[in-house]
Amino acid sequence: MNEQPSGSLPTPSLWCPIPSGVHPHRASVTEFQLDWSVRHRLVRGDAETARLAAADIAGLAARFVPRATPAGARTMAALLTLTFVIDDLNDEGRLRGRPDAFTAYASALSRALDGGPLGEPAEPTVRALHDVGRRLGESMSPALRARLVRDFRVTLAAEVRESTHNVRRLPPDLDTYVRNRLATTWILPLTDLAACVDGTEPAPEDLDRPEVRALTEMTGLVLGWDNDICGYAKDRREGVVDVNNLPDVLARTTGAGPAEALDQAVAMRDRLLEHWLGLRDRVNETASPALAGHLANLASMIRGHLDWAATCPRHTVPHGGPVIRISPTRPEPGLAGLDPLRIPSIAWWGRLSSEVAG
Repeated sequence: MNEQPSGSLPTPSLWCPIPSGVHPHRASVTEFQLDWSVRHRLVRGDAETARLAAADIAGLAARFVPRATPAGARTMAALLTLTFVIDDLNDEGRLRGRPDAFTAYASALSRALDGGPLGEPAEPTVRALHDVGRRLGESMSPALRARLVRDFRVTLAAEVRESTHNVRRLPPDLDTYVRNRLATTWILPLTDLAACVDGTEPAPEDLDRPEVRALTEMTGLVLGWDNDICGYAKDRREGVVDVNNLPDVLARTTGAGPAEALDQAVAMRDRLLEHWLGLRDRVNETASPALAGHLANLASMIRGHLDWAATCPRHTVPHGGPVIRISPTRPEPGLAGLDPLRIPSIAWWGRLSSEVAG
């Protein structure tokens, strides 16, 4: 399954039969994102601007929603940029190891997205999020906007919990880790935005269907696990201690060494994607055009993140090589007993798959 460079962990091969796609106006989305970030003082100076450009967050947005209207793609790029900035502040910036300070910051962010008055002086990220909230009010229904604000708050709360775990060195068990990882990917609010960027929205009752919510949560967990897998070798090389990373959780709970834990993580991730594809196909059989379009965007998020992560400097190892290989062919299952749908907090996905199939 994996190549083994000398003296390093293997380069994981991640299965993904979903085709690649990118927005036709990717260049203009990138131009907007850099200008918007400078205008809102998310970056200052040429060095920070160059670093933001190299991260290619706009390219990730263009892969997430390749069929979006130009305005929809720009809003996705803006919100996605903020999720990276906020996440970095919590993981490695001035709020690292300060869950109480992050809680206060999260409250200001929540008010800004909800359209509340800004306190003075408001931080650049808070002002930028206020602008995103304005854009959302112009492009989505009140019900979908309320859903996005709710899911954004859920993610902020999960970020606080993750910060607390890291500060206190509280290693979560697998189920606790999964419950929190469902939110810390930021995919919940991003998928809410993806539901409207093509110009049509699925009916609220469609988004509330248990199987659609399961597909949304699965999307977030697949992306979260892909991110954990992509960053695992780099974190170990740099001596980063992260108790909220799937291979680390598996190594701690199963006694596996780093390479075996990485293999276990890849196997679990492939099983989860298999469940996602099967449930997606069954839901698509009776989906409205708007819901089918939304499910297509969820698929684009899974594949788009992989295409971006394979080459992005944020993930690449010091020698500049790819951190993953993407394979359209499912490898032969090599590890037994790793079905993720046996994890208690997400076991209902498996029961739901059986009910839909029946």
